[in-house]
Amino acid sequence: MARILGLVNMHTSPELGAITKNRSLATLPFLGRYAFVDIALSNFSNSNVNTVGILVNKAPRSIIKHMDNAMSYTNNTKLGKTVICYNEKHASNYLYNTDINNIIENEWLVDEVTYKYVIVAPAHILYRMDFNEVIEQHIKMNSVITCVYKKINNGKSEWIDQDIFDINTNGNLIGIRKNFGVSDDVNVSLETYVINLDKLKEILGFSNETSKFFNLKDAINYLSPMLKIDTYEYKGYAEIVKSIKDYLEKSLSLLDFENLNKIVSNDWPIYTKTHDTPPAKYLKNAWVRNSFVSNGAIINGKVENSVICRDVKIKENAVIRNSIILSGAEVSKDAVLEYVIVDKGAKIVNVKELKGTKDNPLYVGQGDVI
Repeated sequence: MARILGLVNMHTSPELGAITKNRSLATLPFLGRYAFVDIALSNFSNSNVNTVGILVNKAPRSIIKHMDNAMSYTNNTKLGKTVICYNEKHASNYLYNTDINNIIENEWLVDEVTYKYVIVAPAHILYRMDFNEVIEQHIKMNSVITCVYKKINNGKSEWIDQDIFDINTNGNLIGIRKNFGVSDDVNVSLETYVINLDKLKEILGFSNETSKFFNLKDAINYLSPMLKIDTYEYKGYAEIVKSIKDYLEKSLSLLDFENLNKIVSNDWPIYTKTHDTPPAKYLKNAWVRNSFVSNGAIINGKVENSVICRDVKIKENAVIRNSIILSGAEVSKDAVLEYVIVDKGAKIVNVKELKGTKDNPLYVGQGDVI
C-alpha cells in the first residue's frame, strides 16, 4: 500500500431527528455491537491504511467515548494512529462547520510529509471497499483526484436527493448534481475520494480564497470543468442511511446473512471497541428467531427479526418484533413492541403496546421511562 492518510468524513452524515440530536450518525449503534463509524474505520484497517483522521462535525464526546484509546482499529500501532479532528473554531456555525475548514484547522495532520495520497470516506454509507484497488487505478492513470461512484438502475426510487455524477466517455467527472428521481440509471456518489496530498493542499488554499462555505464536494464540483478528475466504479454492496426509516430498514436487512456477508466476513472483519461483558443469557421463556442478540443481554421473552444491543433486559413474555433495542434498555413483562427503536437506557414499564410501521418507526428517547 502506498503512503496514505485516511479521513472519515462525519460532516456529510445526515441528521436522523431525535436519535441524532446529541450524537452523530457515525456513533449511532449498529448491529448490536458496532457503530456506523466502525464500518469506515475497518475498511481503512483492512486496506492497511494505518493512519486515519476522523473529521468530527458535532458532539465530539460521543466519538471520543466510542473510540476509547483507538487501538482496536490500527494494525500498526507503532507507525499508525487514529486521531479525532474537531473544528472548535466553527463548531457552532453550520455554514462554516465544513470538512474543508475542519482539515484547515487540523492542518498539522496533512502537513506530515510521509503521505502521498489522502482517501476520504463517509460514515453513513455502508459498503465494503478495498482501497488498494482504488489506489491502484489512481496511480496507474496518474490521477490527481479520483471520485468513487456506483451505478444503480433504480434512481427514481432510491438514493433520492443524494449526489450523482455526470461522467464523460473518458471516465472523467464533469459535474455533480442531486438525484431528483428523474432517471433510474444514474451514477450515485459514494462520497469517497482519493486525492493527491499536494492537490488537497491546493484545494484547501483555493477554497479558503474562493468561499469559506465550500465543502470538499463543492470544491471538486467547482473544479470539474477545468481539471481532469477521474472516477472509479465500485460494483459491490452499498446502502445509504439518511433517515430513521433507513436506520431500521438497513439494520434489519442485514439479518439476512447473504446481505451481511457483503460487508463483513472472516477475511474482512469489522473492528470495534471491546466490552468485557458476559454472554447473552436466555431464560426459560426465551424464544428468539432471526435476530442479533449482543453480549450482556438477558432474554425472557419473544424476540423476532430484531437487533438487541448490549445489556438489554427483555422481561417475561415480552414480545419484540422488527425493532432495535439499544444498550441498557429494559422492556417489562408482557409488553409488545413492533417497529420500535428504543434508545439507550430507556425503560418500557407502564405502556404495554408500542407499534410503529415499517415506513414510520416509533422512537423512544434515551433514558426515557414509558
